[in-house]
Amino acid sequence: MFKSSLRRFSFILTFEILFIIADICINSFSYLTRGNKVCVIFLFLLQDALLLLSMTAIIFSLYSTYVYQAGLAQLIYKKFRCALIICFTYFTLTSLHGFLVIGKWFVWPEALTALFIVQRLFSPLYYYFFKRSALRMSDPRFYDNIDWLTNEVLGSN
Repeated sequence: MFKSSLRRFSFILTFEILFIIADICINSFSYLTRGNKVCVIFLFLLQDALLLLSMTAIIFSLYSTYVYQAGLAQLIYKKFRCALIICFTYFTLTSLHGFLVIGKWFVWPEALTALFIVQRLFSPLYYYFFKRSALRMSDPRFYDNIDWLTNEVLGSN
């Protein structure tokens, strides 16, 4: 079963790693385009779109597990709660940063600079938890191991 789950998520995992690499590149090089408003807006919109695609892929992967299909969404949420919260927080920080740049505040006031720094400092945490959750999705226990699932359900009661 491990080979089939590995094959099943190698495609998704490849795209997740590409999304992370793209996000790292945008975070690294967006500062260089700070003087050109069109380039900055394009990069931040691209970053938001890639974050949405990557979060959608993870959520669909969670929905395709046997655990979720058996009606035990709370178990999946318990296992991936921290990663989901960090992903949504990072997306909120990135989107807010992008919308402030698109808006009237393109002169980079102190508040926008502070948000820029917080978003950049939060990004390694996002990369770690996002990659970890993408790798954990290939665990074969989420797809067919009824003994593990029974132990988890009985252990939580």
